[in-house]
Amino acid sequence: MKNKLILYIAMSLDGYIAEKDGDISFLDDPSSPSPDLGYETFYHSLQAIILGGKTYRQIKNELSPDKWPYEGMPCYVCTRQQSQHDSNVQFTSLPPGQQVLDLISEKHSGNIWLMGGGEIIRCFMRENLIDKYYIYIMPTVLGNGIPLFPPEFPKTNLKLESCKNIGGIVELIYQKSTSRG
Repeated sequence: MKNKLILYIAMSLDGYIAEKDGDISFLDDPSSPSPDLGYETFYHSLQAIILGGKTYRQIKNELSPDKWPYEGMPCYVCTRQQSQHDSNVQFTSLPPGQQVLDLISEKHSGNIWLMGGGEIIRCFMRENLIDKYYIYIMPTVLGNGIPLFPPEFPKTNLKLESCKNIGGIVELIYQKSTSRG
């Protein structure tokens, strides 16, 4: 089975994945019940996770400092900071892109979650390696923050697979287009 690289991410209505300081509390709106976004089904379809160093440090230090939330799932962190040790992840200094996918493909076949953040997503987009995009638009306007697609993203044509409203959240699923833009 060929590996499929899947971007699964949420953003504000104005395109931000976090506030400037990295805060993602806007994702947890206490005023409404949490809708089922299919996360459990998605997660159980995975063979591995790729994330950037900033995202890894945010999870490890802020979001889940007491317990690694992806225990048992092979996780690959693309980072230039190699002095770390964590038995839950494998660090690689390879540039995000085809080389990282080749490294993972040697050990795993199937779906790979490209978790983020924006810098690492841009690297995989440059090489047109993302097969599917699951983008969840939250009903919040931040006005400023860390954009999902910061300037200098490569033009990328996608094919809309589905669009639906899930409890006020818009789910967009795109797949890679065969044309390159």
